[in-house]
Amino acid sequence: MEPIYTVILAAGSSSRLGYNKLLLKIDDKTVIRRAIAPFLRSAIEKVFVVTGNASDAIAQEIAGLPLEVIYNKDHAKGMSTSVRVSLPFLAKARGVFFQLGDKPFVDGAMIDVMIDAFLSEKAPIVLPVFRGVKGHPVLVDIQQYRNEMALLEGDRGLREIIEKHSEDVLYIEGDEGSIFDIDSAEEIDLLKERGYRVEKGQR
Repeated sequence: MEPIYTVILAAGSSSRLGYNKLLLKIDDKTVIRRAIAPFLRSAIEKVFVVTGNASDAIAQEIAGLPLEVIYNKDHAKGMSTSVRVSLPFLAKARGVFFQLGDKPFVDGAMIDVMIDAFLSEKAPIVLPVFRGVKGHPVLVDIQQYRNEMALLEGDRGLREIIEKHSEDVLYIEGDEGSIFDIDSAEEIDLLKERGYRVEKGQR
């Protein structure tokens, strides 16, 4: 089977919350560990986590997991820099999941569906959609879009490529976890309303 890798983008500053949301604990498990967990499966050969802001704290939090950490020194210049810094590590991959580190509720079963669609349908881009909203992760044929990804700038991430190559996208049915992220106090309040125990990390 052609190798499938994952890149978790975890270099942001969490500026809206005022503290690092990736170290927030939901029922005693940090957001970053929850975001990584669905990708630690046999069908995915390698997992990379791109850090930037609070890189030492995040690296310490995920120490011991079977993954590699990539430090993005230019993280303040936007998400595109995290995509670009990962490219040299992806030369042997065919499909690569790009996932945001602040999405703690992605379903592992959906990951398997995306992999199956990528391999069986030969779809260059596989993307979940929930209630009309495009979600994450994105699974892309890295060899097909590598050169374009190397030219990305600013904070748009892969949206530019998805929009440019809309005819290449295979949409699958996602769930709320594919669109839910931790971006503001409102999302944290919603989790508490749903019965989750939420507390700031210690680092």
